[in-house]
Amino acid sequence: MRLAGKSAVITGATSGLGLATLQAMTREGASVIAVGRDRERGQRAVDAVVADGGKALFHQGDVTVEADIRAMIDRCRSEFGRIDIMHNNAAYLVTAAIHETTNEQWSASLAANLTSVFWGTKHAVLAMREQGHGGSIVNTASVAGFTATGDTAGYVATKSGVLGLTRDTAIAYAAEGIRCNAVCPGDFDSPMLEHFFETATNPAAARDSMEQLYPTRRILSPADVAAVIVFLASEESRGMTGTSMVVDDGLTAKTY
Repeated sequence: MRLAGKSAVITGATSGLGLATLQAMTREGASVIAVGRDRERGQRAVDAVVADGGKALFHQGDVTVEADIRAMIDRCRSEFGRIDIMHNNAAYLVTAAIHETTNEQWSASLAANLTSVFWGTKHAVLAMREQGHGGSIVNTASVAGFTATGDTAGYVATKSGVLGLTRDTAIAYAAEGIRCNAVCPGDFDSPMLEHFFETATNPAAARDSMEQLYPTRRILSPADVAAVIVFLASEESRGMTGTSMVVDDGLTAKTY
């Protein structure tokens, strides 16, 4: 029960990594506001967690709207009395080279992947400073923050931005006990990845090709990444801030 007595907000909590983190945090004793846009899917996710003995509430919200982010943090404080953990996790992926990326796609990438993290961080910091007992902010970045594929310009640019924002936040509020770290996953099973495969010319070949990139010859499970997020949210990582933890089964360690 490493998160017993702590309260958290998780964005993008109704599927993929967000759902795995919701399950992991509640198993460790946290009370969670699970944020998503789809009310039916979100309520199912929360109901399953509660049935398993966890404590969570669904909050319908859009991370590209600043007022919604303020509302989800306010709800955490009103329902649970405080906010200790902010997990900025929601994301958006466009597969297109720079010359094929539309202005609308670029703007959507910035809004979902970077501006939302800025707002989530800003309003979590304001709440944590007012409470006066610190807190932990965990941002979902990506190995795309260090590497590139040539066809995900918006994703690479915004995830690189998340790493910079994480470092600056960590330095700014370290003296007040507010930590900020990022987790940088490789590819993991999620609706976003499934959509990538489904839109490929040969989905089975696309998945096999991706698996071959990894030394382990597998694609990560969301639970693999969620375990690291729980660590960063907990007091076990109290000596860490401004870090970017890579969880990629050795992908970025490869020479070729």
